[in-house]
Amino acid sequence: MTRLTALFATMLFGMMMLGFGLATPLLAQTPQPGGSLQQEGFTPIEQLPPQEQLPAAPLLIAAYVFVVVMLFVYLFSVARRLATVQKELTRLEGDIKASKKG
Repeated sequence: MTRLTALFATMLFGMMMLGFGLATPLLAQTPQPGGSLQQEGFTPIEQLPPQEQLPAAPLLIAAYVFVVVMLFVYLFSVARRLATVQKELTRLEGDIKASKKG
C-alpha cells in the first residue's frame, strides 16, 4: 500500500468514526410511549418535553461529515485512476521511443 493510499484510508476511517460517534446519540433516542399520534395545534419547541426535542447540531455535523467523507472517497478514486493513466502514458512513450529506434 502506498503512502498516499494509507493516508486516504486513515483519513476516511477517522471521518467515518467521527460521523458514527456524532450520530450515535441520535440513534439511541427512542420515542416515549403514551404520546398521542395527532397533534392538537402548534406547540413552540420551548414548550416541548426534552425527549421530544430534536437538536439540529448533531444532524448538521453528521451531514457535513458524510459530505466530507464522500469527497475524500471521490478524490481517492480520481487519484488512483490518474496514477493508472500516468503509468500507461509512460509505458506508451517508452513503446514509441523503442519503435523509432528499431
